[in-house]
Parts: sequence; structure tokens; C-alpha cells
Amino acid sequence: MDYRERWQLKEYLSERRLGRRIGLFHLAVGALLLTFLLSFWHLQVSRGEEYALLAENNRLRKIPIPPTRGVVFDRNNEVVASTRPSLDLVLRREGLLDVDGQMRRLERALGIPYADLRARLDAMRGRPTFEPLVIKEDVGLADLAKIESRREWFPSVEVEESSRRDYPDGKAIAHAVGYVGEVTSAQLLREGAAGTLEMGDIVGKAGIERAHDDVLRGRRGWKLVTVNSLGRQLGEPQIGRVPEDGRGLRLTLDLRLQRTLLQAFGEEAGAAVFLDPWTGEVLAIASMPAYDPNVFATQVSPSVWLGLLQDPARPLHDRAIGSYYAPGSTFKVLMSIAGLESGGIQPSTVLHCGGSINMYGRPFACWKKGGHGGVDVHRALVHSCNVFFYQVGRAVGIDTIARYADMLNLGRPTGIDLPGEGAGVLPSPEWKRKTRGEPWYAGETISVSIGQGILAVTPVQMALLMSAVATGKLPKPHLVRPESGAAPEATPLPISAGTLAIVRAALKDVVEEGTGRRASLGPIPVAGKTGTAQVFKKSAGIDADKLPKPERDHAWFVGYAPADRPEIAFAVVVEHGGHGGTTAAPIARQVLETFFADRLPPKPDPSQIARAEPDRGGERWGGAPTPVPR
Repeated sequence: MDYRERWQLKEYLSERRLGRRIGLFHLAVGALLLTFLLSFWHLQVSRGEEYALLAENNRLRKIPIPPTRGVVFDRNNEVVASTRPSLDLVLRREGLLDVDGQMRRLERALGIPYADLRARLDAMRGRPTFEPLVIKEDVGLADLAKIESRREWFPSVEVEESSRRDYPDGKAIAHAVGYVGEVTSAQLLREGAAGTLEMGDIVGKAGIERAHDDVLRGRRGWKLVTVNSLGRQLGEPQIGRVPEDGRGLRLTLDLRLQRTLLQAFGEEAGAAVFLDPWTGEVLAIASMPAYDPNVFATQVSPSVWLGLLQDPARPLHDRAIGSYYAPGSTFKVLMSIAGLESGGIQPSTVLHCGGSINMYGRPFACWKKGGHGGVDVHRALVHSCNVFFYQVGRAVGIDTIARYADMLNLGRPTGIDLPGEGAGVLPSPEWKRKTRGEPWYAGETISVSIGQGILAVTPVQMALLMSAVATGKLPKPHLVRPESGAAPEATPLPISAGTLAIVRAALKDVVEEGTGRRASLGPIPVAGKTGTAQVFKKSAGIDADKLPKPERDHAWFVGYAPADRPEIAFAVVVEHGGHGGTTAAPIARQVLETFFADRLPPKPDPSQIARAEPDRGGERWGGAPTPVPR
């Protein structure tokens, strides 16, 4: 083969190779174009709606619109809790210039540390810039004037309208009504699955606000805000859903009594419950010391919150439903019922009190050193004779005592519509075996017989006990009036009318001639029982005034009025108050004076008291009774 033929062959083979390469290139380009077409079809047709929605979501922001929380009224239609308008100072973050300069000037004008402002601003990184930084909530006119008078210093600071929960009576209703705050992560986990709560919602944290939050809260709405790629708002927002305001509540509380109760306690610690003995409507309830729920209407600073939590007086704790106290001699009311109903004693039974009695190899003392002599159940209640009830306890036994205490709702929650109610402690041989793994000793029954030992009750339980004594029925305590207007039906008790008559007559004489004379209302008879719950053993037999306050006994006064036709029942306990007749009874009397104000004669002119005849142990309404222990 010559040279020309070889060259033509090489050229032919080269063209073949180039053709194949061009074909492969065309095939690759075709495959690539086909891939693009399939991708476009997938994005535009198959998942077009989904991606369009995602793009729209990137452009639109859903902003919540909080509802107005329902108004809470007392029984006389006075406002207990409401929502009021408020003004907040905010820092607009869109186009924010001279950040440090404005914050330094805000520090000087408002007293807010620069470090705090800087930390708040840094915490909002990543959030849309149209969301402002709240500098100060619920500002007053003085702060507004500082900003507006130097507007050129604060070009990014604006005033925004908001709303705040308001409690006009503050501490007087603190534990009963409670307070509100932003929903926590734990609450979202518990309730968020049902779709009822979202981050940022304001919910009840304590009291009625918490117990009836689903009624008061309402339902949030929302609006749509158009933003650009930088997160800045464009145009006016569009309302997506109008918020549904919460419904109002009407309470059984009487604000007049609440205010009187707060004033009557003064600086004392303790609790009190006043209720309608027939219906169980709570007329007044207080735990002292209290806190101001308005503190929680704005964002609570960590220092304020820690101060409340670490306060040794525990102002956040509701003593009326959650603290356990030994009932002391007020338990003798139940002991009288248990003894008479079980046959352990008869109305005519007379037992001797010589000042002490020896039982099970040890002496048990009466508060009166010389003793009361021979006493029946009536006189034993009136003069609070320990020795008499020691013997009643020995006669009936702990099982009978526990059975009647359970019948009268001691040792278990009353069902009051407030969160955090405690059960107390109702001891029995079975209870002690289960909880402590120990047998019951006979001497423990003797201690329980006068309301001491491991027996513990709550103030609301004792108020319920006195309601049962006053009416013969056990009502269910409640603070919110049912929408139907009908109160829960009281439970009739299997206690004979004869037993109740004996106990009622004795309780009336406790106030007229016994240890409760400081609660006397003169023309309106009061029935009651004082009690001294021993806290430290060394207080036994020592005058309370001679002991430091923290070492004194707790003081009780329980009862109802009027004695013949009851309208209000109550229980008052003063921590380390000494004697019930000298500290707890006067508190009850002040509230009763307010309750019966239209039926009592006017109090005498102080200028005339000096010329009146000498006091005779508080027998006259308005007099200062002679102190009587226990």
C-alpha cells in the first residue's frame, strides 16, 4: 500500500473517532437537558404547590394577637382582676444606628444597666428585625417624658400599646386569685398536644387564675406581616384570625371581708377561711404574709423572683389550703361528737379533773394547774378541759376518732377549686403501719384527743368542720359561682340532733363565758372554740408573752355566727400567736363585725369609753376581755 492510501485510511479513522466523540457529547447534552426538564417538571408540577407555600412562608410572618383575659368579679360585682391598657418602650431594630450610643443614653435616662440592654439585644439575633426589643414594660409618664423631651437622642425608641393584668386589691386577694405569666415549656408539653397553648401565651400560674385558666384565657388570634429578604416589614399587616377574649368569672368572695381580714392580721403570719356554712361559698380566704400579684403583671426580674422564693416567711405559699397545723383544743369539738355518738360518754357523764391524770404509766397535764373539778361535756368544751378529753380518747379509741374525723373531712382534701390543696394527716394504726412501719401506741391516742401528736389539719378543713357542726351537713367549699347559680348540694351527716345541740350550746358559751370572749359581738351570738397548738415542748405551761415569738404556740379560733341561725363559719390560725383567745379570736371578730355591720349598734365614741364602768371580762360588746389561756 502506497503512502496516499495510508494517509486516507488514517484520516478516515480519525473522522470516525471524532464522530463517535461528537455523538457521545450530543448524547450527554441530551441527557443533561432531559434531566433539567425532569427536574423542572418535578419542581413546577409535581411539588409546585408545596414549594410555592414554602416561598410564601419565607415572605410572610405569622404574628400572634393575644386575647383579652376575662374579668374576675367578687360576689358584689366589684372587680377583683381585670386587664388594663399599658405602654411599653421598645427599640426598633430595623435600620438601627448608633446602637451603643442609644443604649448608653437609655441607661442614664431609665436606670437600666447597659449590660442588660446589650444582653437582651444579643439574645434577639436570628429573630426577624421587624420584632422590636422591649426596653421597659408598663412605663409611667415620667419615663415617657425623659424619652420624648430628648427625641433626637433616641431615634429608634418608640412607644407601643400593650395590656397588663391588674389586681386592684393586691395582697388582699393574692392567694385566692393568684397571678398570670408566660406559659412554660413544661406546660406546653402537658397541654400543647391538644393545641390549646402556644409559646408566648399568658396563662394562670396560681389560684383562680390557674384553676379556671381555660375559661379566662380566651383564644389567641394572628396577623400576617409581609417582609423582605432582610426581614423588614413591608406594608400593613393583614388580620388572619380575630382573637377570642376570655370569659369573665364571678366569685363567691366578698372584697369587704377580704380587706378586713388582711387588716386584722396585720404583721401576723397564718391563715383564715370564712364561708357560708349551708352552701360552701367561700366568703373570705387569706394566707399571711401575702405577696402583691401585680408584681407578676410585667416581666419579673430574677432578683425579685429569687427574693420571693427564698423569703423565710414563704409569702408564695398558700397556708389556708396547703399548710398543716395541729388543731389543738379545737379538735375537742370532734372529740365531743365522737364520744357522744359512739356511746363513750353520755350528756350526763361527769369526769374529774385534778390538773393532771396518770395514764399508761405517765402523767398527762391539763392547762389549768388546779384542775376544773367535776365537768361534763358541756363544761369541758366551754373551759377546754384537757383531762376530760384524755379520758374520752381512752374510752372511744383511735379507730373511732379516725372514723368520725374522716366523716367530717379531716385528713383528705376538701375539693376546694384552688390548686395545691393538701390532705393533712389523720393518724390511725393502719396509717402508721403503712407510712412509718411502726405499731400504734396507746399514749398516742391521748395526745390526739386534745389535737396534738401527729394529727395535722388545714384551715379550710377546720372551717368545713365548723360548717358541719352549724348545719348538720357537709358542704363543698368553692370560690367560683356555678353558671347555673346552684351550689353543690351539701352531704347530710349521720350525727344525731341531740349531739349537735349539746355541742352547739357549749360553743356558744365558749364565747359568752369561756375562752373565746374576745370574739363576742354583743347582740349577735357567736359560737366558737379556741385552740393552742403546741410547737415546742418547752412552751408547755409557760405564758406566751414570756417566750420569743418563734417559740410560741400556734393560736386557733374556729366557729360560726349567729349561734342560733348560722350564716358564716370560719377558722383562723395565727402562727406562733400564743393563745387562740387572745390573738386568733380578735381577728375573727373584726371580720364578723364587717359581715354583720348593718345589724350591729354603732361602736361607742372613744371619748366616752373612759367614763364607762370598769370592764367585766369582755361581757359587753366592744369591751376588752380579761385574757383567758387556751
